[in-house]
Amino acid sequence: MKLPDNSESSRRATVTVAAIAAALLIGAPPAQAKVVRIVVDTKVSPAFGGATFGTAGQYETLAGRVFGELDPFDKHNDIINDLELAPRNSRGKVEYWATFFLVKPIDMSKSSHLMWQDVPNRGGRITLAAASRNDGDIGLSSGWQGDNSGDTAHDLSAGNDWAVVPIPTSRHGSPITGVVMGRILNPGGVMDPNAPRITDSSPIVEHSNPLAYQPISLDTRQSQLEYRDFETSEGVVIGRHVVDSGDWAWAH
Repeated sequence: MKLPDNSESSRRATVTVAAIAAALLIGAPPAQAKVVRIVVDTKVSPAFGGATFGTAGQYETLAGRVFGELDPFDKHNDIINDLELAPRNSRGKVEYWATFFLVKPIDMSKSSHLMWQDVPNRGGRITLAAASRNDGDIGLSSGWQGDNSGDTAHDLSAGNDWAVVPIPTSRHGSPITGVVMGRILNPGGVMDPNAPRITDSSPIVEHSNPLAYQPISLDTRQSQLEYRDFETSEGVVIGRHVVDSGDWAWAH
């Protein structure tokens, strides 16, 4: 899955008031996904200190969760890794939920009926800009990543947006294993075999979040650690060095 290069990137869609809830489907036809429940956890009305915006008047915000389910046998969903191995409900569907943050005029008859939908990069919730509020626009920030929920999945006041997705298992119930890549960003010291041994530890991250996967073994011969002299923004690596399995160890 390619992450958006700009967290402020968004797309515009024309909606009516009745279509706001349906917009949480992100345009998916019924065969691909189905929203079964929407819960509003917090409502602030009026929001933004009671300020008035253009002819739209005062705004309010609604933060909550949208619950959905997917058909693991629908060919449209083949793009989702291991979906067929995820646990299913009594209807044979795979369940998930995601957070959302809706910014709208209190009086929807004064709205522009135009909505900005943002899928924030790394879960950073996006609030509709004041300029758009002056035009009477609506803003929706919706969670979409299951790998950045972490402990915040139990804290709806964190101010981020994320998705909570099930963990698949093999057909025999055992964990699914495979090769994943994590990064140690700007570690202290140097990884030079001729330099003094480094005894501190550094967290492994995936695009600034803790790596969501645990090693199946602490035997370093089953994993590989390498360091790089330089890497361009296009991913071109200059100076790749593999660290001997006996020169590093798993920490926490």
